[in-house]
Amino acid sequence: MNIRKLLYLLQLEEYQTERYFSWLKRNPPEKLEERKNKLRLTGRIILTALLSFIFLPFLGEKRAVGNANTLLGYLFNFSEEIIVWLAKIKLKFFPSLVKIVITGSYGKTTFKELLSFVLESKYSVLKTPENVNTRIGIALLILKKLNPHHQVLITEAAAYQPGDIKKICQLVQPSFGIITIFGLMHLERFKTIASIRKTKSEIIPFIKDKENLFLPKKFHQFIDFQKTALIISQKLGIPPLLAEKRLKNFKAPLHRLTEKKINSKIVILDDTYNSNPLGFQRALKKLNSYKGYQKIVITPGMIEFGKKQYSLNYKLAKLAAKITDIFVIVGETNKKALLNGAKKEKRNNLKIVTLKKNEAWEKIVSSFLRPPTVILLENELPDHYF
Repeated sequence: MNIRKLLYLLQLEEYQTERYFSWLKRNPPEKLEERKNKLRLTGRIILTALLSFIFLPFLGEKRAVGNANTLLGYLFNFSEEIIVWLAKIKLKFFPSLVKIVITGSYGKTTFKELLSFVLESKYSVLKTPENVNTRIGIALLILKKLNPHHQVLITEAAAYQPGDIKKICQLVQPSFGIITIFGLMHLERFKTIASIRKTKSEIIPFIKDKENLFLPKKFHQFIDFQKTALIISQKLGIPPLLAEKRLKNFKAPLHRLTEKKINSKIVILDDTYNSNPLGFQRALKKLNSYKGYQKIVITPGMIEFGKKQYSLNYKLAKLAAKITDIFVIVGETNKKALLNGAKKEKRNNLKIVTLKKNEAWEKIVSSFLRPPTVILLENELPDHYF
């Protein structure tokens, strides 16, 4: 019985029934394993499981879970509106609270952590933890964690469909708004670049003082993180010297191109949180800075780029092949694009290795090591990609 696997898939697809069924058309549920994450036994999952067992004799496993989710969606949408309404009421009792919303195709978490680290030098800051970035997650944070001693609320806002950013801003009513970048992430969901830009831009009307609004100048170009954090901190009365000191001492969140020295001869660059074209290029630039080192890239490529996924992975593999000695392709999702891109460079001294998604790269790569060596781990696929 695959009920647990189907529930896990549903959770991975953010409870979107359409994407759930779309995945099942392309893949057998037996193939799905809980490796990177585990099924979270939330109230929604428990209720979906119970209702699925009722539907099971009539609909079969796949449809039972999907239909149960659709039916319960109405209930959870109603309960979400109540939770959001209560959070809005609670926020009214904090009129002096500085509220900051950060959105963007990527870089949201890094900028959130950077800004909060600077502002914490003077203020009591409440921020969304880890990857909490949906309206319901933010509303629950406000209800559970917001206290009278808090002076600044920093929320990370993600969008999985048009209108998501607008709804978050209607809840938070931010006084500062930041868009880190208009990028290609989730192009598979949004279909067009224009739709991505329009959705991220939903934050703009909510910022009354446009000097408190920070946007990228061009498409696929990051804002200056440090400069933006410095400007916001100055607006909030933090001395420039103190803010600059905090910026210098900031350490990026884990798995965002984190450098780890195994020993004096082996360095790992961990960039496994996710991957996007700019991030991949930045990681390769960092890799190339290790002069005199053997260079290894291990990657499954980038995902959720729709029709551009093949071409983007092809280009990045071709770029990687110019500077790396060993190029390790993980999994099947982007294997063809990465393989063709790397081979296009036609370097005789480039070794290309292909691995299954869950195959241990350490054992394979160890036989090729010629220290000093630097290894770039670029991206790690969610469990429902292979």
